[in-house]
This record gives sequence, structure tokens and C-alpha cells, in this order.
Amino acid sequence: MDTHHIATLLPPLWGHVVGYLHLVVQLLKEDPSLVMTIVQHNFMVDQMKKELSACEYDSSRLRIIGVGRKEFVASDPPTLQLIRGWSDVVPILARGSPWPKPHTIVYDFTVGGHVFKPTKKLIPNTKSLIWFCMNAAPLHTILSEFDSAAIIDQILADEVLRAGRTRKQIELEFFQCMNGKDKLIGEIVSTLGCPDIFDYERLSWAAGPPGPLNRPLLVSGHLLAKGADGYITNSSASVEPVAVPFLRRVYNSRGQTLFAVGQQTHERYFQKGAAFREPITNKTIVKFLDDAYARLGKNSVMYISFGSLFFPTANPKHVEAFVETLIASDFPFIFALPRLGNNMKGGLSKAFIERINATRKGLICAFWLEQRPILQHEATGWFLTHGGINSITEAVLLGIPMLMWPNGTDQPVNAIYFSSGPHPIAIELLQVRTGAQLLGPSLRFGESVKITGTIEDAITEFQTVFRDIRGPKGERLRANTHRVAASMRAGRKTDALVDVRRLAQFGRPLEDMARL
Repeated sequence: MDTHHIATLLPPLWGHVVGYLHLVVQLLKEDPSLVMTIVQHNFMVDQMKKELSACEYDSSRLRIIGVGRKEFVASDPPTLQLIRGWSDVVPILARGSPWPKPHTIVYDFTVGGHVFKPTKKLIPNTKSLIWFCMNAAPLHTILSEFDSAAIIDQILADEVLRAGRTRKQIELEFFQCMNGKDKLIGEIVSTLGCPDIFDYERLSWAAGPPGPLNRPLLVSGHLLAKGADGYITNSSASVEPVAVPFLRRVYNSRGQTLFAVGQQTHERYFQKGAAFREPITNKTIVKFLDDAYARLGKNSVMYISFGSLFFPTANPKHVEAFVETLIASDFPFIFALPRLGNNMKGGLSKAFIERINATRKGLICAFWLEQRPILQHEATGWFLTHGGINSITEAVLLGIPMLMWPNGTDQPVNAIYFSSGPHPIAIELLQVRTGAQLLGPSLRFGESVKITGTIEDAITEFQTVFRDIRGPKGERLRANTHRVAASMRAGRKTDALVDVRRLAQFGRPLEDMARL
């Protein structure tokens, strides 16, 4: 049987990696003639191998090539090391030994644009796909809806519109607005499958306006969108019945292909009622959850995590108010702080953390926590999340409804989508927004709901939300979560599986296909 080779470039961002690993497991199972190469930064490789160690797959058909230094060096960012390392690996891939030259190369949207053309010169006959580790609706908003290069060129060409700015300055402002303009103007915008909103409602800026680091990531994505043969999204028509069919038509008209491969996490989570349990290794966490279950019963604890990288550093006082309101409401919680470089406190002071932990009503954890096992515990009933698709997937499959405090990129769109419609599974927190540009009336909830961003209004919102989720509204959200989980599981066996199988064959030479 002729071997088909897919090579992939992934960034050192765990949220962009973990879903792809489980997609790889699916692909290798669906096509026994497929081999896969992943190029990644060295400091992420061990974590990838640990995640894969719990999966069943033919490891002889997957190789992970690590590049760059294992230690973090601020003067030499990991992404730049990764791009240099990819340039060293491409000639090896092009030689086609021991595996054939890749027929398809998958580029993560945040890094691939910077190496796409040089790679195409060295391996000219490969197909190219964009890995967009998010839902389909944000894919359209972030990469497909606007021709960024044409709009930015138009601004640059007009002295009045340019207003003395450089291209980089214009790009920075354009990409942080996500409305096809370089400023927010309070206009009504549409997002696939979501209610219409004001343009500032599609943003959050919990860590402040997107900074210089975001610009090259989105520039990369838009460069790829110009030349790639298609997109891979972590969604399916079963979960996004509006966005996925719409994007299939749009990309087909552009000569591109959409692969909606479904939400991705460990395959055992897709087995309804499965007895699979991952252990919680930290004894303090186990005792806290067991004690809460004994005292308050099932679904009594809130798990809080903004992911491994995000934190609302622009408004830490809102975070403190959220925690204080939980304490006053006798609502037990576990708060996993992010890995912001060597700073595990995010925007919280050591004194604040110690004072809260001394109450024994909640735990703020300045150490790594295993999210999936905590969500599996009978005591855990709610999840405050930034709204990344990996966290959403894990929560939904475990029947955990959410509160959403989005930061940026896809997260505000996810918060709108999953808190809207006839069967919402989340509540989006509104009074946690920062920056004058993001405040004002809400089109979704009527102009009587005004987003002020003040601590006082945030506390009032927190109190209302905590009361509501412990009553009938909370039970409706929980029931809806099980409904969406059923859709995810159904999609994995139907339309998403069709796309996984198509992806496994994509780019294979026609003569190989004829022999299958």
C-alpha cells in the first residue's frame, strides 16, 4: 500500500496543539496508509508525548520533530525559533526519506503564513491547509470575512485615512477591531449563527487591547488564507448548523475546501456514560472536592480557569470582586491560575491569594492543575472559562455548564454563540469589559442593558448570576449542555467523521487513489 504523508507546523501554544493531537489519533486510525510528521518547539514536545501516551494509535506512523531551545529566552521568542527550525526541516521533508514527500502540509494559522511561500518553492506539488483550532463562526470573523491586505492598502493610499500611521500601526488597529475597519464605530455586525450585535460586543480585551504580539499571528493567518487549499476547523454542522454549511459554500466558490472535523479531545470522552476517569494527583484538590461533595452535594463547586496563557490582567479588581462574591455566597471554588511565563499569580497579589485560601471556602492555585479530572469530579458543577474551544469541549462532554469571561480572538464569539439561542449552555459576563470603546448598550439584550464595566455593576451581575445558576435557570443550562454534548457525539460519528476521512486522503496523488 502506498504511503500518504501529511506534515504539520504547530506553534508552542497548548490550546493550538492538544486538539490537533487527538485529530491525528483519529486520522491514523481511519487510514492505515497514512504517516504524519509534526514540527513543534522543543519545550512543548514532552507535554505532547504525555498527552499521546493515554491514546491508542500506531505510534510508528507519527513522528514529532522538536526544534529550538528547550529553555525560554525572552530575547529569542519561541515562535521565531520555530520558524527557523521549520526552514531547517523542510529540505529533509523534500528529500522524501524515509517517508515520501508530504502530499499535504497543515499550517497553524498563527505561524504558517510566514513560511508558506518558501515551503511551496521547495515542495511545490503539496496541498496546503490551515489548522484553525477553533469553531467555524470565529474562523469566518477572523480570517475569511474581510480582505485585510486590500483594506489596509486602501487606508495607506489615502493620506487622510492613513493619518500619519505606518502599515504596522494600521495592521495593529485593524486586527484588534475585527469589523473590517481600523476603528470601532458602534455599527451592527453579524456573526454566523449568532444574534446581531454592536461591533464592540464582539470584543472583550480582558488582558487589554491586543498588543504587538497579536499582529504577526493574524497577519500570518491572512497570508495563508490567500494561498491555502482549505481550512480545518474544530467544529461540525451538528454543533454549528449555520456556520459550517455557509463556509463550505464560501470556500468552494473560492476553490478551497473546508474540513469540519468536529470538537477534539480524548476519544473516551465521546463515549456517553463511559466509566473512564483520569486521576487528580494533587491531594489538596481531592480533599477540597470530596469535602465540598460531602457538605453540599453534587454540582456544588465552581472550577475557574482562564487557560494556560490568558488572564484578565486589564481588570484584576474585577477578578478579586468575583472571588469575594463567591466567598460571600458560600459558593466553593477552585481557581487555576495561568502559566504567564514564570508568573503563576496572573494579576492577583500573594496577600490576596493567602487571605482567600485561609477561608477554606475556595482554593486559588498557583500551580498546574489537571483540568479534565477536576471537571469529572461529582462535586464540580460549574466552569468559569475564557471560552477557548478546548475548555468548552471538555466541559460540554462532561455535562458542565459555563460562565464565560472571554479575552480575545475566538473567545468573545464563542461566548455569544454558546450563551445565545433557544438552548444556551453558558452565561456571558458583561460587566467585566475594559476600555471605553467596548462599553455601551447591548443590542443582544436591549438598550436597557448597558455595559459600564464598573466594579459595582460587576458585583451586582455576579450576585445575580450566582443566584440564578443555583435555581431553575441553572438546571435548564445543565440540561442544554447535555443536549449539545449529544450533538458533539452525533457529529463525531456522522458529518465530522466524513470530513476526517476526507482529510486523511486529501492531497494523495490520483494514481494512489486509484489503487486503493
